[in-house]
Amino acid sequence: MARSLLPSKNREAARSARARLHRAARREIHQELAEWSKSGDLEADPPAFAPWEAREIRDAVNWRRGGDKVNPFIRWATVRTRGLRREDRLSHVRSLVSKGVIGEHALGHLEDTAAFRDPVEAAWRNRSWLRHGRRRRAGLMDRGEQAQLLRALLEEADGQRTLNRFLRERHPWPRTLTAPAAAPCHHRPRAMPPYRPLLGAHDVLPFLDSLEPNAHGRYSSAWGTLTPPVHWMRLFLQRFKEHRGHIPSVRATLEAEGLLKPLPPEGVRAPGR
Repeated sequence: MARSLLPSKNREAARSARARLHRAARREIHQELAEWSKSGDLEADPPAFAPWEAREIRDAVNWRRGGDKVNPFIRWATVRTRGLRREDRLSHVRSLVSKGVIGEHALGHLEDTAAFRDPVEAAWRNRSWLRHGRRRRAGLMDRGEQAQLLRALLEEADGQRTLNRFLRERHPWPRTLTAPAAAPCHHRPRAMPPYRPLLGAHDVLPFLDSLEPNAHGRYSSAWGTLTPPVHWMRLFLQRFKEHRGHIPSVRATLEAEGLLKPLPPEGVRAPGR
């Protein structure tokens, strides 16, 4: 029964996600080491070497575990321990499954089910999640922080150019308005405004005012949701903040994630130009 949880239904996609994350981290580390070595200051602290990778890998592992086929095992364990006290059920199942990684993996899925969950521990865990949610909401970027990051971005070389190129490539108008012509008028996607670049330091606040506040406003429809520009702007600023304002690292991360097209080598004409 413990082996019935394997293999995961998300195993192929999980391997691809892990390879993508490692590739993005390696590219960022190579660029940061190149910049650090070019500075010539051997006394300077070395870069942090992709500090975001561990968190992203942990999320990918949790997503892969979510694809395990756990329902048959949970039903079997619940029936086998129905006559036991709640505090004795998990230890009884532990004595039945094989010892090792597979058995511990199966028990890890069993601990959070209703028949095996400790009510007191569950209450404390819920309180912990509530505190975590409050801290997470407090850590979201408000309008003031967005304006501050945009002004810092304008001071970096190629910062404004990279942001505008990212927003232009993420602009969904050419490829998402695909509703059938026979669809009712209220079901058709509504027109999006034209691409809006950041013009300079004087344009920071008007640029923020021009963004759609959420992903469920006038760009939503029954045929699909068009991602608003504010989502991509926040994602870019999050990457900018994570990489401490280092534009080459931000660009390498977005290229590894497939969100930004790599620039052609110097002297090579870009297609369509």
